[in-house]
Amino acid sequence: MDVFDVMSSCRAMRYLKPDPIEPNLVEEIVTAATWAPSPGNSQGRDFVIVTDENSRRKISDAIEEAMATRVSEMERPDRTHRLMLDGTEHLVSTLKNCPVLIFICGKKIYPHQAPRESFIWSSIYPAAQNLILAARSLGIGTVFTTFQGAAEPTIRETLSIPDDVFIGCMIPMGWPARKFGPLNREPYNKVAHLNKWQGDLRTYPPSNT
Repeated sequence: MDVFDVMSSCRAMRYLKPDPIEPNLVEEIVTAATWAPSPGNSQGRDFVIVTDENSRRKISDAIEEAMATRVSEMERPDRTHRLMLDGTEHLVSTLKNCPVLIFICGKKIYPHQAPRESFIWSSIYPAAQNLILAARSLGIGTVFTTFQGAAEPTIRETLSIPDDVFIGCMIPMGWPARKFGPLNREPYNKVAHLNKWQGDLRTYPPSNT
Protein backbone atom coordinates (compact mmCIF):
# COMPACT_ATOMS: atom_id res chain seq x y z
CA MET A 1 0.00 0.00 0.00
CA ASP A 2 1.04 3.58 -0.61
CA VAL A 3 2.09 5.27 2.63
CA PHE A 4 -0.60 7.94 2.26
CA ASP A 5 -3.27 5.26 1.78
CA VAL A 6 -2.01 3.54 4.93
CA MET A 7 -2.13 6.73 7.00
CA SER A 8 -5.52 7.88 5.69
CA SER A 9 -7.23 4.57 6.51
CA CYS A 10 -5.52 3.60 9.76
CA ARG A 11 -8.32 3.54 12.31
CA ALA A 12 -7.87 2.75 16.00
CA MET A 13 -9.05 -0.85 15.71
CA ARG A 14 -10.76 -1.77 18.98
CA TYR A 15 -12.61 -4.72 17.44
CA LEU A 16 -10.12 -7.53 16.87
CA LYS A 17 -10.47 -11.19 15.94
CA PRO A 18 -8.89 -13.92 18.12
CA ASP A 19 -7.20 -15.56 15.11
CA PRO A 20 -3.43 -15.95 15.57
CA ILE A 21 -0.92 -13.74 13.77
CA GLU A 22 2.07 -15.49 12.23
CA PRO A 23 5.30 -14.81 14.16
CA ASN A 24 7.08 -13.63 11.02
CA LEU A 25 4.47 -10.87 10.58
CA VAL A 26 4.87 -9.76 14.18
CA GLU A 27 8.64 -9.63 13.65
CA GLU A 28 8.21 -7.64 10.44
CA ILE A 29 5.97 -5.10 12.19
CA VAL A 30 8.22 -4.66 15.22
CA THR A 31 11.26 -4.37 12.98
CA ALA A 32 9.53 -1.48 11.21
CA ALA A 33 8.95 0.11 14.60
CA THR A 34 12.69 0.04 15.29
CA TRP A 35 13.25 2.29 12.25
CA ALA A 36 11.55 5.21 14.00
CA PRO A 37 13.71 8.19 14.95
CA SER A 38 14.93 8.75 18.50
CA PRO A 39 16.92 11.49 20.26
CA GLY A 40 20.55 11.26 19.18
CA ASN A 41 19.74 7.83 17.71
CA SER A 42 19.71 6.62 21.31
CA GLN A 43 17.00 4.04 20.50
CA GLY A 44 15.84 4.08 24.08
CA ARG A 45 12.88 1.75 23.61
CA ASP A 46 12.23 -1.96 23.79
CA PHE A 47 9.26 -4.08 22.80
CA VAL A 48 7.72 -6.70 25.08
CA ILE A 49 5.66 -8.95 22.80
CA VAL A 50 3.11 -11.06 24.64
CA THR A 51 1.64 -14.07 22.82
CA ASP A 52 1.57 -16.55 25.70
CA GLU A 53 -2.07 -17.28 26.48
CA ASN A 54 -1.67 -17.45 30.26
CA SER A 55 0.21 -14.15 30.41
CA ARG A 56 -2.31 -12.44 28.13
CA ARG A 57 -5.19 -13.67 30.24
CA LYS A 58 -3.62 -12.61 33.53
CA ILE A 59 -2.93 -9.11 32.20
CA SER A 60 -6.32 -8.82 30.52
CA ASP A 61 -8.21 -9.94 33.63
CA ALA A 62 -6.41 -7.33 35.72
CA ILE A 63 -7.17 -4.57 33.21
CA GLU A 64 -10.81 -5.60 32.93
CA GLU A 65 -11.23 -5.65 36.69
CA ALA A 66 -9.75 -2.16 36.98
CA MET A 67 -11.45 -0.55 33.98
CA ALA A 68 -14.72 -2.25 33.01
CA THR A 69 -17.09 -0.50 35.41
CA ARG A 70 -15.38 2.87 35.05
CA VAL A 71 -15.57 2.80 31.24
CA SER A 72 -19.19 1.59 31.18
CA GLU A 73 -20.23 4.54 33.35
CA MET A 74 -18.50 7.23 31.29
CA GLU A 75 -20.80 9.71 29.56
CA ARG A 76 -21.21 9.57 25.79
CA PRO A 77 -22.38 13.10 24.93
CA ASP A 78 -21.78 12.87 21.18
CA ARG A 79 -21.01 10.44 18.37
CA THR A 80 -17.24 10.78 18.80
CA HIS A 81 -17.34 9.83 22.48
CA ARG A 82 -19.92 7.09 21.89
CA LEU A 83 -17.86 5.37 19.20
CA MET A 84 -14.65 5.63 21.20
CA LEU A 85 -16.09 4.50 24.53
CA ASP A 86 -18.26 1.73 23.05
CA GLY A 87 -15.14 0.46 21.31
CA THR A 88 -13.07 0.77 24.48
CA GLU A 89 -15.68 -1.11 26.48
CA HIS A 90 -15.65 -3.90 23.89
CA LEU A 91 -11.85 -4.03 23.81
CA VAL A 92 -11.56 -4.24 27.59
CA SER A 93 -14.07 -7.11 27.75
CA THR A 94 -12.46 -9.08 24.90
CA LEU A 95 -8.80 -8.24 25.49
CA LYS A 96 -8.09 -11.77 26.75
CA ASN A 97 -8.84 -13.06 23.23
CA CYS A 98 -6.47 -10.66 21.48
CA PRO A 99 -3.62 -12.75 20.00
CA VAL A 100 -0.81 -10.25 20.57
CA LEU A 101 -0.18 -7.52 23.15
CA ILE A 102 2.84 -5.28 22.65
CA PHE A 103 4.25 -3.08 25.39
CA ILE A 104 6.71 -0.41 24.28
CA CYS A 105 9.03 0.38 27.14
CA GLY A 106 11.93 2.76 27.70
CA LYS A 107 14.68 3.82 30.08
CA LYS A 108 16.30 7.14 30.86
CA ILE A 109 19.47 6.86 28.78
CA TYR A 110 19.75 10.17 26.91
CA PRO A 111 21.65 12.42 27.03
CA HIS A 112 24.37 10.28 28.52
CA GLN A 113 25.62 12.95 30.94
CA ALA A 114 22.18 13.71 32.42
CA PRO A 115 19.41 11.39 31.14
CA ARG A 116 15.93 12.96 31.06
CA GLU A 117 12.53 11.30 31.19
CA SER A 118 11.16 13.45 28.36
CA PHE A 119 13.49 11.76 25.90
CA ILE A 120 11.95 8.37 26.70
CA TRP A 121 8.67 9.47 25.14
CA SER A 122 10.53 10.93 22.16
CA SER A 123 11.67 7.37 21.48
CA ILE A 124 8.49 5.47 22.37
CA TYR A 125 5.86 7.48 20.50
CA PRO A 126 7.50 7.50 17.04
CA ALA A 127 8.14 3.77 17.41
CA ALA A 128 4.49 3.21 18.30
CA GLN A 129 3.33 5.12 15.21
CA ASN A 130 5.67 3.14 12.97
CA LEU A 131 4.34 -0.08 14.46
CA ILE A 132 0.71 0.92 13.95
CA LEU A 133 1.27 1.97 10.34
CA ALA A 134 3.30 -1.13 9.51
CA ALA A 135 0.53 -3.33 10.89
CA ARG A 136 -2.08 -1.46 8.87
CA SER A 137 -0.06 -1.95 5.67
CA LEU A 138 -0.32 -5.71 6.27
CA GLY A 139 -4.05 -5.58 7.01
CA ILE A 140 -3.56 -6.04 10.76
CA GLY A 141 -5.42 -3.92 13.29
CA THR A 142 -3.94 -2.14 16.30
CA VAL A 143 -4.90 0.52 18.80
CA PHE A 144 -2.63 2.71 20.90
CA THR A 145 -3.69 2.47 24.55
CA THR A 146 -2.44 3.40 27.99
CA PHE A 147 -4.31 0.49 29.60
CA GLN A 148 -1.06 -0.54 31.28
CA GLY A 149 -1.62 2.22 33.82
CA ALA A 150 -4.67 0.38 35.17
CA ALA A 151 -2.76 -2.80 35.99
CA GLU A 152 0.92 -1.90 36.07
CA PRO A 153 1.90 -4.04 39.10
CA THR A 154 0.38 -7.14 37.48
CA ILE A 155 2.01 -6.35 34.15
CA ARG A 156 5.44 -5.81 35.69
CA GLU A 157 5.21 -9.02 37.69
CA THR A 158 3.86 -11.11 34.81
CA LEU A 159 6.39 -9.85 32.28
CA SER A 160 9.36 -9.36 34.64
CA ILE A 161 9.68 -5.67 33.72
CA PRO A 162 12.12 -3.91 36.11
CA ASP A 163 11.02 -0.90 38.12
CA ASP A 164 13.46 1.43 36.32
CA VAL A 165 11.84 0.68 32.94
CA PHE A 166 8.93 2.91 31.90
CA ILE A 167 5.97 1.19 30.25
CA GLY A 168 4.97 3.75 27.65
CA CYS A 169 1.97 2.12 26.03
CA MET A 170 0.14 -1.12 25.35
CA ILE A 171 -0.82 -1.93 21.77
CA PRO A 172 -3.27 -4.81 21.24
CA MET A 173 -2.82 -6.32 17.78
CA GLY A 174 -5.03 -8.65 15.77
CA TRP A 175 -6.86 -9.20 12.53
CA PRO A 176 -9.60 -6.54 12.28
CA ALA A 177 -13.21 -7.43 12.95
CA ARG A 178 -14.34 -4.16 11.34
CA LYS A 179 -13.27 -2.16 8.30
CA PHE A 180 -10.39 0.28 8.10
CA GLY A 181 -10.91 3.96 7.08
CA PRO A 182 -11.68 6.37 5.60
CA LEU A 183 -10.98 8.65 8.55
CA ASN A 184 -12.91 11.63 9.88
CA ARG A 185 -10.33 14.36 10.40
CA GLU A 186 -10.34 18.15 10.29
CA PRO A 187 -9.16 19.50 6.91
CA TYR A 188 -5.90 21.33 6.32
CA ASN A 189 -7.43 24.79 6.52
CA LYS A 190 -8.79 24.08 10.02
CA VAL A 191 -5.45 23.05 11.52
CA ALA A 192 -2.68 24.79 9.56
CA HIS A 193 -1.49 28.27 10.65
CA LEU A 194 0.73 29.73 7.92
CA ASN A 195 3.64 31.85 9.18
CA LYS A 196 1.82 32.86 12.38
CA TRP A 197 -1.00 31.81 14.69
CA GLN A 198 -4.28 32.56 12.93
CA GLY A 199 -6.61 32.41 15.92
CA ASP A 200 -9.07 29.67 16.78
CA LEU A 201 -9.72 27.83 13.53
CA ARG A 202 -11.87 25.08 15.01
CA THR A 203 -13.83 23.87 18.02
CA TYR A 204 -13.88 20.59 19.93
CA PRO A 205 -15.23 18.11 19.21
CA PRO A 206 -14.40 18.56 15.50
CA SER A 207 -17.41 19.42 13.39
CA ASN A 208 -16.86 16.55 10.96
CA THR A 209 -17.15 13.71 13.50
